Amino acid sequence: MASGSAGSPNGSQPIVLSASQRQRRSKLQARIIGLMLLTTIVAVVTFVMGFTCTKIYINSAPDLGITGLVKKAIFIVFLLCNSIPMISSVIATMNLIWPQHMGDNPLIQKAMIRAMALLQLAFLSMLVAFMVGVFLVLILLPYL
Repeated sequence: MASGSAGSPNGSQPIVLSASQRQRRSKLQARIIGLMLLTTIVAVVTFVMGFTCTKIYINSAPDLGITGLVKKAIFIVFLLCNSIPMISSVIATMNLIWPQHMGDNPLIQKAMIRAMALLQLAFLSMLVAFMVGVFLVLILLPYL
């Protein structure tokens, strides 16, 4: 309705896609759904890791001295490395949701490239957070 009054060449008629364009659009939709699933899994895993390691760190005996400072520094590194994948996966998910409503293939492809870069950052940061979290748990064990 609005495009017809604005002088659009199609007017109020829907844009008809060819078979190859529909196939390309369906492949893009499948890739977007897969990336959205990955970003959601990253967000859930980082959320669980944050609560688990935070609970272990808070329940540990409070140490005074250099070991307490080392544990605190490691815990801060863990929190930073765990926050990055959570934030980047949420941004990537929102970045994948937004262009679907626009319906423009080049915009969807650019959004997928941005989301993949954010997802790569999230995976690398999640790897570092996992290693630091394991080290934090091992350092808190009294018998090691």
